[in-house]
Amino acid sequence: MSPFKLLLLDVDGVLTNGRKVYDREHIPLYKEFMCKDFTAIKRFMAAGVNIIMISGDQWNKTMAEKRNIEFFCTRDKNLSLDKSQYVPLFMKKFNLEQKEIAFIGDDYFDLSMFEALEWTFCPADSPEIIKEASKYILDSKGGDGVLRELYDLAVKSNWIEDADINKILELDSKELSSADMK
Repeated sequence: MSPFKLLLLDVDGVLTNGRKVYDREHIPLYKEFMCKDFTAIKRFMAAGVNIIMISGDQWNKTMAEKRNIEFFCTRDKNLSLDKSQYVPLFMKKFNLEQKEIAFIGDDYFDLSMFEALEWTFCPADSPEIIKEASKYILDSKGGDGVLRELYDLAVKSNWIEDADINKILELDSKELSSADMK
């Protein structure tokens, strides 16, 4: 049985390498994601682990929606970047204890989550302050298969049972992003 039932994902610097391309008005045009990480997300979900993306960048919301992943933007009305303020909400929503929530993040603005949660992970290219606070430092750099590596670690460590391929395919078929690829 999985020691964590909810995995909270930072986006930029975890699912991406943290780079953004902007236009002249400073509007982000694109970010690069690795498809293997999205497959890993479906594998986690098929294995019974809930997933939430939590980011300070509202730009990521559409991507999450197209992939049927719940999304929370931390830059709400008060522009707070403190992601840990959402932990009680997630505990209530999923009827979990704090020790059943895991987080993967990569930068200073994620520090509150590393302080609040027991199950924490970070990419290899995270700053030292995050590496020191993280329970596990992954070998992958941000945007280079971090979630794929974490899934493999979870299976190898017997934290989760490897997901059934049919459940993964079912989740994939329900994504708007999959329908857009036709």
